Amino acid sequence: MRILSVMVLLCTALLSGCSSKMGGGEPLRVGVMADYPPIIFKNEDGSLNGLEAEFARGLGDALSRPVEFHQYSLAGLFAALDSGEVDIVMSGISITPERQQHFLFSLPYTTIGQMAVIRLEDAGLLAAPGVLLRSDFRIGYKNGTTGEALVMKRTNNGVGFDSNAAAMEALIAGNVDAYVHDAPTVWNLANNPQYRAGLLGLYKPLTSEQLAWVMAPENRLLKEQVDEVLKEWMSSGELMRLKHKWIPVKILSGE
Repeated sequence: MRILSVMVLLCTALLSGCSSKMGGGEPLRVGVMADYPPIIFKNEDGSLNGLEAEFARGLGDALSRPVEFHQYSLAGLFAALDSGEVDIVMSGISITPERQQHFLFSLPYTTIGQMAVIRLEDAGLLAAPGVLLRSDFRIGYKNGTTGEALVMKRTNNGVGFDSNAAAMEALIAGNVDAYVHDAPTVWNLANNPQYRAGLLGLYKPLTSEQLAWVMAPENRLLKEQVDEVLKEWMSSGELMRLKHKWIPVKILSGE
């Protein structure tokens, strides 16, 4: 009986160890805004896909933590960090000085720029360098983004939208002359079969921004762990592989 008890204890210990290695740790609660293809978006069945979704699952595996996705608006992502509802935001967030005053950022995983998508028929008028942000053109942006900050700084004719779909409707209808967003989004919109025939992406960056993952200021240990994973992915080529999988053209400045 004593031998049997020892064997049971040994099996229990072995199973516990296996559980930890297979992702049995504390869940990694990841905040996302799933309206950002190809960075992060929903499949038809409601599951999450895109570059950040793959990053999050890979990060969970590297840290031996099961991943839980929590979906918010852009403003809601930062509120969720403040309240402790999520551990990390992985949603194509640009590093800005204002955000750095309140949150921790991982090492940047890529550098992008704000770009614009216009109607194909307006290419002769708007494609020339320096023309787009003149004050007499109506420029759309997504509310709460760095695209909004750029447009509001450079022109008095900015028009805010809550979604890319609403912005595309306005652009096609002629209610705005261009829509400014970051490079992956502009590439995705300009190549979307739904819009391709009538739209043109202007792939000349208007800004230079670094994307990174965001954590609460008290979560410095997680930041250190995340940075180590990123360094390993950079060294192994995994980071570049995933970026090229989801954005298969070189519109990410700095590559």
